[in-house]
Formats: sequence, structure tokens, C-alpha cells
Amino acid sequence: MTRSRGMSDPLGRRRFLGGLTGTAALLALSACGVSESDDKGEAKDSDKERSLKTDKGTIKVPENPERVIASWNYDAFMLLELGLVPVGMPDGTANKLLMPEDIFDKLKGVKTTGAPGTPNAQAVGAAKPDLIIDQFSWEKTKALRKIAPVAYYDWSRSGAAWHEQLAKVAKAVNREDRLQAEKKKYEDRLKELKTTYRKQIATSKWAILSGGQKSTFQLGGPLLTVMRDLGLKIGAGIKAGSADFQQKSYEQLEVLDDCTALIYPVQFDEKPPPPTQDLLDSKLWKGVPAVKADKAFPIKHYTMCTYRFALGALDEIEGMLKKV
Repeated sequence: MTRSRGMSDPLGRRRFLGGLTGTAALLALSACGVSESDDKGEAKDSDKERSLKTDKGTIKVPENPERVIASWNYDAFMLLELGLVPVGMPDGTANKLLMPEDIFDKLKGVKTTGAPGTPNAQAVGAAKPDLIIDQFSWEKTKALRKIAPVAYYDWSRSGAAWHEQLAKVAKAVNREDRLQAEKKKYEDRLKELKTTYRKQIATSKWAILSGGQKSTFQLGGPLLTVMRDLGLKIGAGIKAGSADFQQKSYEQLEVLDDCTALIYPVQFDEKPPPPTQDLLDSKLWKGVPAVKADKAFPIKHYTMCTYRFALGALDEIEGMLKKV
């Protein structure tokens, strides 16, 4: 994609997570992930099955999956949110520039299974999964369905929100209680900030953007869900309820003139991705009213897929609210 890292519109998510490559050759392995019975001949909990509704029909999955493959890095983040470290994930998922250090530490030792969206069947089989999670590449998982059930939830469809996808993954791995606990932390933090910064929220208008290629920028992004949950007013002509990116040229930066504050992404080393740095260096950017007023703020928790990332974003936005 021609967008900075961390993008989450339907097409941008796939391009950010990795380019599509050819499907791996079919693996001559028997199905994996079937646990043996205990000495008494009784089925273990991992042997028990349940029916699970997915976007490709109802499938049989383990009652409590324990060895789960993530087809995309968002899947891996969601599994961690639910207390599961994946047994396999795409190349490049463990990237220190794109996540908090503790998440990186949990993922850095996980075996990789090939390019995002096109897992290598041999690598997947070697991990002996009992479930595979996929949200973007159903046609690329045909070989994998011979190894373990694939729970597919289409995140590329229009209007899909990260918290809705996360809820589906939680159901797939039977950890909905764990998800509710994380959701409550988020809701409690929202209430706290809404009370403490009521005046700043009521008297400011915001937008989020990132740099593109060839003197363009991307207006909007997944962080809008958190900004709206907090009650921030959104300017720059961004439509209500929309989180999709709008590509605009630098000459259209005047669309930001009604904004009190702006947010742009940086990596976890606090450096902007190159396209966003190009935007920040442009003369037209420096003439935007919010920029001139020193109210353009960087944010590390830009990619939105879990309540952990959402809570991190709220912490950063609190620092911004103190300055508007």
C-alpha cells in the first residue's frame, strides 16, 4: 500500500499486513491437533468439540482451542488480548517499531508461517494447530483446512469495526469472558477521561491523518473509533461513522482549517513513518492553523485492533487534551 504503517481501512489493512504471494503446495500430512485420550479413555477438554458460526458457515472446533495459528498480525494481537500466544503467525509480525515492548516480547519467539495471508502449509502443519484464525484471505487457506478448522471472519467488508472482529475471535477461542474484562477497562477509562476533560472535549475539534506517497496524505483512520467513543468532535469533513481513508493532495490541506487539534502516527521509536515525515516537512503542512498553534500531536497507538491498543491511545490522547 502507499500508506504509512498501521493503516486499517479494509484494503489498507491487507496491504499493510503484507503482500499476497502464491499458495503453498498441499502438504502430505494427516490432520493435526487431535489430542489423545487420557489413561482412563475419557476425552480431554481439548478433544471436545462445539459448533462455531463463521462467515463461511458453521464449523466444528475444539471446545477450548489451545494451539491457534494467526493468518495475519492483527489475528496475533487479538489472540494475545484473549490470553493466547499463537503457535504460528506471519513473517514480520514481531516488529518492535509497531507494538509495545511487552507485546513484542511475547511474540518474538513465535514461529512464523510465511507471508501474511498465505501461510505455508508445511510450517502450519508442523505447529500442530487445533484452530486457524483468518480475517482477510479465505481463498488462500484452502490447503490449511486439511490441517485444522479455519475460523474466517471477513474484515474486508465495508463497515467492519475492530471491536466487532475481536468479539468474533473471542467466541472462536471460547474466551468471551476474558474479552469482557478488557472491554470494561476501556469503558471505565473512557468515563474517567470524559469527566476530567469535559471542557476540552466540548470546545475542540479533531482530525487524524497520515502521509501518503507523491505529495498526498490520508485523512481518517481506525483511531476514529476511539476518538468518537471519547466524545471528540471530528472535523475536516470526515463523515460521521466513517473510519475509511480519504486520499488528498497536499494542496487540499486546507480541509484541516476547522480543526483545533490534529493527530498523526509515529512508530514505537517515536519516529514518523517516512511518508508521514514527508508530510510534516512540507511547507503547506506548516501553514495549517492547528500546526501553527502547536496542536498537531504524534500517537504510537495508531493501529486499532484490541482494547489494549485502544487504552494506549486513550493514555496518549489524555496528554493531548491537557494541551488544547
